[in-house]
Amino acid sequence: MSDPDREDQLNALWHAFHALDEKREGTVQKSKLKVLTHSLGTVVYTPPVEDVEKHFGDPTVTFQAYSDFVRKVIFQGLSENSIPDWSRFDQVCWQICSGKHLSKDRREKTLTADHAFQVWQMFNRLAEPDRYPLVMDIEEVQFLLQKLVGAMGGQWAEADFQHFSDSLPTMSVWQLIACIETKYSEGIEPETVCEAVTELHKELVLDVVKEGLMSKKGHVRTNWKERWFVLKPCSLVYFTGKDQKDKKGEILNPTPWKVELLGEKSREGKQRLLLTASANMSYEMAAPDLRSRQAWITAIQSVIDLSKTGCSSLVKKHAQKRREMREKRRAEEMKEKERKRKDSELMEEQRQKLEEEKQARSEAEARLALETVLREEEEQMRRELEEMNRQLEKLLEEERQAKKDEEIVRALQAKLLQEEFERREQLEKLKADQDKLLEDERKQRQELEQQWREEQQRLEQLQQEREAADQQLKEASKKLQDAEEKHKKMMAAVEERKRWKAPGLARPIQPTAQPLITHRGLGAFTEGEFEIQKQKKIISKDNEPHSEEGCTGESKPEEGGEQDEVFDDEVKEKKEERLSDEGIGEEVKED
Repeated sequence: MSDPDREDQLNALWHAFHALDEKREGTVQKSKLKVLTHSLGTVVYTPPVEDVEKHFGDPTVTFQAYSDFVRKVIFQGLSENSIPDWSRFDQVCWQICSGKHLSKDRREKTLTADHAFQVWQMFNRLAEPDRYPLVMDIEEVQFLLQKLVGAMGGQWAEADFQHFSDSLPTMSVWQLIACIETKYSEGIEPETVCEAVTELHKELVLDVVKEGLMSKKGHVRTNWKERWFVLKPCSLVYFTGKDQKDKKGEILNPTPWKVELLGEKSREGKQRLLLTASANMSYEMAAPDLRSRQAWITAIQSVIDLSKTGCSSLVKKHAQKRREMREKRRAEEMKEKERKRKDSELMEEQRQKLEEEKQARSEAEARLALETVLREEEEQMRRELEEMNRQLEKLLEEERQAKKDEEIVRALQAKLLQEEFERREQLEKLKADQDKLLEDERKQRQELEQQWREEQQRLEQLQQEREAADQQLKEASKKLQDAEEKHKKMMAAVEERKRWKAPGLARPIQPTAQPLITHRGLGAFTEGEFEIQKQKKIISKDNEPHSEEGCTGESKPEEGGEQDEVFDDEVKEKKEERLSDEGIGEEVKED
């Protein structure tokens, strides 16, 4: 059995070892480890074949030496057919370490002891491998918390997590539990948090790839029954219900499965898929809908792909992939940072050299400039003296000329002042005209804006009137539909009433047209048949010889005479009833 397969148990073992290391020296006494080893071997049904005190010569043992000893006497001592319960292994380690970091009374805490244990197991699954003290990278913490928030139905806030992750590159399991109970459980019911932890524990620790309800077709009795399926990397187990108490079967994955889509629906309308476990065994299942069926096919295909790689856990495969990508990215970032540092140092050296050269050149230019300035100052002084002499002569000449020009300038200034005064009056008049035009334009603009607002209000009013008209049209359409429905119902009632018949004395007779009521009941004769019977009666009466009653001088009333009168009255009532029904039909048509 390889070490990567038992990496979670080694991480759990480190927690127990660290809890026993009270002085934090990295070593634990052999007597304590003896009890721990015996307890661990007992829960996995592999009692240690070698005693701890005899194996180690020193009174104290490091974790590296103890972990090698556990691999040898417990992990490698397992038989090929044994299936140990590793959760009990974790429970023993959890009981040792949780008592030193968590309070026993969890009533005021968000997570119960069982759910805190589940968080501890998820931490062991995602922690950094072969790194002690055991910590979880902050990006793995973000991955775990993001899935937890999603399972609770919340929305992930990247900025809040970034606030404290900048100063915390890694996190211990106790920091993770405290973070969940304080920051990510605020304002959420504890039951919701615990359910989310349980759901996440199924995925990350129990390796549940997917679970849900599907129908399965039987092999002997080919009927469909609903089952709760749980897909793991090594098997597909199905139960009678979601509580997973009654296990009905398990489809193992010793060889790669094959899943395919059954395109045509069955007679029951089920969305079917076919899972071939071996050459002689296949399972036909059906999902509730197309989306669920595609999700199951994708999940089963991921398990098939995982079995081809030889990896036993999809979670570990993804964690390893994230770790490799993270290490690759950080290595590239370190290379880029180192390259930038070297470039910065090189640029700094070049800048210093340039500064030195610039300083030397500046000093040389300063000396040259100083000498040049001195020469120029001497030359300038000579030129200034010569220029001053010329200027003095020129000033004398100009002073004489200035006196002549002063009078001319004064006359010109008076003329210019007059022209400026006239031009100023023109400008003031032009400004007044411009102000008047601007005022007129402003008033015209206000009128246009007022007209636009009125047109906008009228447009809104027309829109409201159109909506009201549409509403009236809908109401009228509804009333018309109601009237049509009422008309149909009344016509159906009339037709039903026309088809009604009363039970006869001898047998019911379906009238062909216009049934009449007689002593035999409704529909015994039509009006035409009644006239024929009446004529036959009269003819038979005229042709009949005197009966035995006539010979005795007593006449017996005709058979059916009173019945004919009753029949005539019933015929009249039937006609009136039919006329009233026809009147009702006409009213319905008018409506």
